[in-house]
Amino acid sequence: MLSRVRDSVRTWIKKIAKPFARAGLSPNHITVIALLVGILGGLLFYWQKAWLAGVVILLGGFFDVIDGAVARLTGRVTRFGGVLDSVFDRITDAVLYIGVLAGGLGSLLGEPEWILPVFALLGSMLVSYVRARAESAGSGKLDVGIAERAERLLILAIGAFLNLVPFALLIIVVLTFFTVIQRVWEARLRLT
Repeated sequence: MLSRVRDSVRTWIKKIAKPFARAGLSPNHITVIALLVGILGGLLFYWQKAWLAGVVILLGGFFDVIDGAVARLTGRVTRFGGVLDSVFDRITDAVLYIGVLAGGLGSLLGEPEWILPVFALLGSMLVSYVRARAESAGSGKLDVGIAERAERLLILAIGAFLNLVPFALLIIVVLTFFTVIQRVWEARLRLT
């Protein structure tokens, strides 16, 4: 859903990316910065600084959008850059959910602390995996679904701001598994 918004604000993103491109930062450098910011977010969850983790999640999301824009601006779009970005996104996702778990911020109704963060992580990984697997099988770009990465990070950040991290996790769990079903269904339609 938010990927459609990104398409409509591409000119604005391009303007913001220009100073980064002029500064000589490569897209891969910005991808590494996004990873480091994501790790900081996970640590902040671990330290039970949820509100600050929410700010850091949004900052990391900013860098995650800018790296691709800098790549396009500078003519440095590479397949490796796409792979690196995708791998670092998965690491960031894992670190954020592990930080929530380790910080004891994951229980909604007294259930074991691990349930919501683990299932949020599993759902997030499956959303990405189904897309990657279907696309490699020839489905074409499979960006369908209501809980792509940007939506998940925004939900987690809002939950962190409102000190409602377990509620955010529950929403992420439901939406990610729904998205997995959507993507598997769409892949079936395209590949059979």
